[in-house]
Amino acid sequence: MRSLVAILGISIVLAGCAEFTQSVQEAQQAVEAGKQALETGKEAVELGKQVVESGKQLAESEIAQQLQAYLQEKYEASQALRDAMFSGDGELLAEELQKTELAGFSFYRSDLLGVEYKGKLTADGTFRVLRYSLDDPQAEPKVVKEFHVILDSAGQIQVQ
Repeated sequence: MRSLVAILGISIVLAGCAEFTQSVQEAQQAVEAGKQALETGKEAVELGKQVVESGKQLAESEIAQQLQAYLQEKYEASQALRDAMFSGDGELLAEELQKTELAGFSFYRSDLLGVEYKGKLTADGTFRVLRYSLDDPQAEPKVVKEFHVILDSAGQIQVQ
């Protein structure tokens, strides 16, 4: 009878050990799955950062193109503005331009997106692009980018 009790006791202990071993293996698998999910999440965040950076670069490029088109149109439309805009070396005449409509102007507005972009000529002759929120007119504008503007030898305005 004692041997039967001992065999039953050993069987119960072995069954408990097997269940414990199985639980440990399941926990290890869960930890490994968690690590993989975390790594996948990190990769998704990095990809999201790259998409945001690409979007910023595209937006800056689009803003530069919009500004260039606006300035080129103004330059071609007015002899007085042409005379005030550039010196013989293609550099902006900031002091003269401060007296014109190009000292501060709106060149892009979207009611759908709730934004307006305005150009403002700084004292050193660069154009500062400011983003205004149409949804919150009291909010301070945000400086998006500053561009150096020159006139190339072909009479085309270049925004850098």
